[in-house]
Amino acid sequence: MFNKSLVAGAMLALTPVVANAQALIDGSDPEVIAALIQDMGFKAQVTTDNVGDPLIKSRSNGYDFNVFFYDCTEGANCRAIQFSSAFDMEDGMSLTKVEDFNRNKRWVKVYLNDTSDPLVEMDYNLKGGVSVENFNDTFDWWLVMMDQFIEYIGF
Repeated sequence: MFNKSLVAGAMLALTPVVANAQALIDGSDPEVIAALIQDMGFKAQVTTDNVGDPLIKSRSNGYDFNVFFYDCTEGANCRAIQFSSAFDMEDGMSLTKVEDFNRNKRWVKVYLNDTSDPLVEMDYNLKGGVSVENFNDTFDWWLVMMDQFIEYIGF
């Protein structure tokens, strides 16, 4: 037999935790992520990529960027996203300059495509969900790093 007052006390103790629980953001609904990006003042168009996974197209400070969805099951319930922006440079970018940037930046990585144009990317694991505060902070880091890269290449 259980003690009713003990159970009632335990439930009362948990009430603030349940009341303060936040909805977690994951990759199951790209519209939710697009809405968060829009809430931060940016346009966000949801579409699909060339393999049928969700893709969000957006823009910051006059530069396009994409949010690719990864680890999806048949184009849904994705577990990770990647912020990505490509830059078409007249003379391309040297590998030394890429290595210097990557060595000094923690959150993003830069690659060169087959014409030596740079792509800057930032991966974000959403498995199990993240808070809105965490998503907004990570998105802000993406914007800061993208701006720093744009400044670095003098674009």
